[in-house]
Amino acid sequence: MRDYKILAHRGASAYAPENTMPAFELAVAQHADGFEIDIYFTRDGRIAVIHDDTINRTSDGKGAIAQYTLEELKAFNFNKGFESKYPLARIPSLEEVLDIVKKHNLILNIEIKDSLLNRSVSNGLGEAAAELVRKWDLTENVIFSSFNHIALVGLKKACPEVKTGLLYFENLYNAGQYALTAEAYALHPFFVNVSETMVSAAHEAGVVVNPYTINNPELMKLFRKFGVDGIITDCPDVCYDVRSGDAEGPDGGEEVLAALTQEYLQMITDYLSRDEK
Repeated sequence: MRDYKILAHRGASAYAPENTMPAFELAVAQHADGFEIDIYFTRDGRIAVIHDDTINRTSDGKGAIAQYTLEELKAFNFNKGFESKYPLARIPSLEEVLDIVKKHNLILNIEIKDSLLNRSVSNGLGEAAAELVRKWDLTENVIFSSFNHIALVGLKKACPEVKTGLLYFENLYNAGQYALTAEAYALHPFFVNVSETMVSAAHEAGVVVNPYTINNPELMKLFRKFGVDGIITDCPDVCYDVRSGDAEGPDGGEEVLAALTQEYLQMITDYLSRDEK
């Protein structure tokens, strides 16, 4: 049975403020093999590590990332939701995260936030991040991912040495072969699109499979059986227990996967039909 790598989603974000140094340090303590992070340009051209294009949800401030310098962003407290346990959490720069990756020889999945909604402020973001990764001598440790596959192809052309991972929410036809057309190293599917057949076909094409975001131990057991290469999770401690064989409870992954798939399909149906009510 293939043992997957544990990629802590925005750090150990179930237990600490997402995309902050406390979350990354906790992930290391919980035996994560690496992190998944998100990046944006600041007003002064630095690269900040944050999921949203604004600071509204995760900090005590308001406004777009692009309207602040990195120094100005560091004046805000990014501990929202964890105030009692983490009284202070600052937004990190990409350089700070590269330092901890280098120190512990970790894997780093950098998601480039490059969509139609923010393309005007993300131009050149992948290339700038790749230059820092090269400067830190971490090219072999890093995977660049995005839902914008055209942008990843462009990044691969500009920086042929980088590894790329195709993020996707809807299923892809012949995903492994599709990844080859984009010269991608990995597929990063939403977990409901993962099956043993899909994983096997991707591996036959020489493509790695790292699904997101999996916090249920039964699903982790099932995907371990499927042979996925990595699991992106908010709970690296749970993922480690499953990989070590220490997780309690019966196997029920297929039932959980079916139930969660139906749940997400219903959520999408409800969303699409909202204007008809």
